[in-house]
Amino acid sequence: MMVKEHRIKRMGYLVTTALMLSVAAVQGVELRANGVTPIVASKGELTGNAKLHFRSANVVHGFESPQDTVTWTVIAPKEDDYVVNLLFSKQGQVNLEVRSGDSVLTAPSMIRTWKDRPFFWRQELPGTLHLEAGENQITFRIPDAKPAASENSRAAQSPRFGQGVTEEFHLFSIELGTAAARKAEVERAQVIRGDASWMVDGKYGIFVHWSAQSRGYHIDEKRAEWFQKSVEIFDVDVFADAIERTGAAWVTFTATHQGFYWPAPSKAIDNIAPGRTAERDLLGEIINELDRRGIRTLFYLHTGYNGYDPAVWREALGANDADTTRFSDNVEAILRECSLRYGEKLMGFGYMDGALAWDYPLNPDWEGWARAIKAGNPKAVVGLSSNRDPTVGPFTELGVTDSASELGVPDPQLFGPGQQLGDVIPAWWCLMDKGGWFAKDPMHGKISGGPVHSTEEYVDFFKQMDAAGIPVTINLIMTADVTDEHPIFNPECMAVMEEVRKVIRGK
Repeated sequence: MMVKEHRIKRMGYLVTTALMLSVAAVQGVELRANGVTPIVASKGELTGNAKLHFRSANVVHGFESPQDTVTWTVIAPKEDDYVVNLLFSKQGQVNLEVRSGDSVLTAPSMIRTWKDRPFFWRQELPGTLHLEAGENQITFRIPDAKPAASENSRAAQSPRFGQGVTEEFHLFSIELGTAAARKAEVERAQVIRGDASWMVDGKYGIFVHWSAQSRGYHIDEKRAEWFQKSVEIFDVDVFADAIERTGAAWVTFTATHQGFYWPAPSKAIDNIAPGRTAERDLLGEIINELDRRGIRTLFYLHTGYNGYDPAVWREALGANDADTTRFSDNVEAILRECSLRYGEKLMGFGYMDGALAWDYPLNPDWEGWARAIKAGNPKAVVGLSSNRDPTVGPFTELGVTDSASELGVPDPQLFGPGQQLGDVIPAWWCLMDKGGWFAKDPMHGKISGGPVHSTEEYVDFFKQMDAAGIPVTINLIMTADVTDEHPIFNPECMAVMEEVRKVIRGK
């Protein structure tokens, strides 16, 4: 069968996806024997009006009749019965059907009961789907589907997938795992679960996006273009002094963001793509200095899927391979080496960005990643980002979703075993500066536009979250050049945090 391709402009580079039949569908997806296997919708064969979303390359929509289907080829390790989850977005209720041979599961789609995020969600279908050992065909359809409304209708005006709940049905993925394997996976996750009680006790921390795309106070070029210099001139004392003034109990520091450049030695990274590490162990120096002051350190990481020139890195990492095992193994090696290097002083990877949106479609070994993060510190915590959507699975211990600049409070019905955001500490992440998470444009001597809200609003927010026992990590835009020659955070934002410190810390 001839394969048609879509080339989609996404986050600064092109993503090629199969419209009718993906490579994975031809080869078949091997199901895990010991856990849940996620399969994004785009990896199936599409029939009828079913089509890929023009912006969300993993998503399928266009279910306008019972003949519009997605069919995945899967390879089961043995004959067994499988529990099925679907991840989707839809305003109204429709009937869902998943079939393999004579085995059929049907159910009405669940209606969202929460006000805001997640904008698409996970639903477990009642019963189990019987699969034979070896190759199986699994088909999804909406048996009572009707043609989509006209271009001028509400459907055309509804939010795009991932940015709001869509009027039209959008399918993100199907998940398959036997009941026994699912139970065992959750039990293994509980055995290695980290300790985040210190975050609850510590109340709040600071988040900094020291991004590959960040700019200096008077340096217009993106930091990736002067990466080695940015590492060499970074004044750890200046950074730690500023953090101490905020009263933060921890820092979530960007190991990498929007371009995979690592400000420390790393053989694991050098083995993948040389030229992206530093001789100076800046990460270690930051950990040690903050630890000396009683401030703990978490790392932030994303796997280099967008931002500054990602193509070479993603190819080297293995993210473009038909079999993405190399991708998963490479990330695991980076995490393990890092954890073993910094040991018990590194409290974990608190924010693994894009985990659902970018890494989940590549079917990584979440358990392997979690165990790697804990290799040097068994109590380290793992935060796999769900962003605006449901959790990726049981091997995450922090609620990693954010309210951007809004002072949101997480909905308690979303947290807990089997809930959309999982059995996690409902940690919360937000930003203060009007400029966002980091300075994308030249600063010209001005760090952001100051805080979004008033000092009184921030103080009230931190008091509210403290009373609820929800740890908050708030982001401050930081200059790429961290020196004593200029402020590294917006002075107005620092003044807000000093007031927060006085109220929450009493000093």
